[in-house]
Amino acid sequence: MRTWGDTTPGSGTGTGTVAVQAALGATAPVDGALFVALLGGLRVHAGGEVLGARQLGGAKPRHILIALAVARGSAVSKDRLVSLLWGDEPPHGAMATLETYVSVLRKRLQPSRPSRHGVIRTLPGGYALDLTQVSLDLVDFETAVGRAMLAGTPTATTLEMLTQALALAAGPLLPDEPEVDWLDVERNRHERMVTAAMVEASAAARAQGAGREAVRWAQEAVDRDSLDESAWKALLESLQASGRHADGLRAYDRCRRLFADELGCSPGPLLQEVFRRLLRGANSADDELTELLDAVIELHGAARHAARSATLSQARSATELIEQAFRRLDDLLRDVVPVRVLRAPASV
Repeated sequence: MRTWGDTTPGSGTGTGTVAVQAALGATAPVDGALFVALLGGLRVHAGGEVLGARQLGGAKPRHILIALAVARGSAVSKDRLVSLLWGDEPPHGAMATLETYVSVLRKRLQPSRPSRHGVIRTLPGGYALDLTQVSLDLVDFETAVGRAMLAGTPTATTLEMLTQALALAAGPLLPDEPEVDWLDVERNRHERMVTAAMVEASAAARAQGAGREAVRWAQEAVDRDSLDESAWKALLESLQASGRHADGLRAYDRCRRLFADELGCSPGPLLQEVFRRLLRGANSADDELTELLDAVIELHGAARHAARSATLSQARSATELIEQAFRRLDDLLRDVVPVRVLRAPASV
């Protein structure tokens, strides 16, 4: 089993993360409260200070904090922590060493608070973070997404909340940490949730008539996971809603080729249904364009006929032809623009 090394990644200030957390309703770290950021890299804010790996007591205490933070307040057994730190061959006295590391971590996180009242709670056989004393950006993100998706939430509110949550999740989960199995499971879970939130943001933007934003969120979801059918469906539906049928058909073709190459299958029935709607929309758009061109040609011919009219009778006849052509063209354009855009010239 692969375990963490003793590397000590750098730590940024994370001011952007704190700002977004505040927008989502998180409380600023005061009176010993903590912010622990996992998205974009581990950052710990304690009492207005940023604690790097050295301030946390070294690599092992930092790894313990990560394991407890990823558990989101659930208990992590001592046996599990020993396995995460040392693998299948822990050193002699590993359990006592683990307890020493936890003691060091407690003092570094909250030096003025007794351990029994601190952020790391001791439970039978293990430890857990007390989420009443620590704000985790990972939890803030998941909570915000959950609130945004509550039934009955206005679409505009849903879009605003998802936009704020996705700003918080702009960085990947613990990118500076090694690729170990248990952490990769958490990373994959987080990536799926971010992609799903982007798909929902696209749907909310589409419902608000914000076509460009809907396409942007859907494209970001596809870029994040190009084999996610729901992301492709959101992109095709957003392009369709924006009247970009040709772009939608090209996107479907990219999806079809990718699925064939990577999965050995075709897009599912839901994607195929959107594809059929795009085809119908493209054909309808072609028919409308043909009718508009015919009407313009008819108007042009009537105008030329009027210009060649030699008598008053011929001029009146030409004027009637122009008025008919204007009416036809006006009717066709009103299907596209819901206002009267043309006016026939005054009668001769």
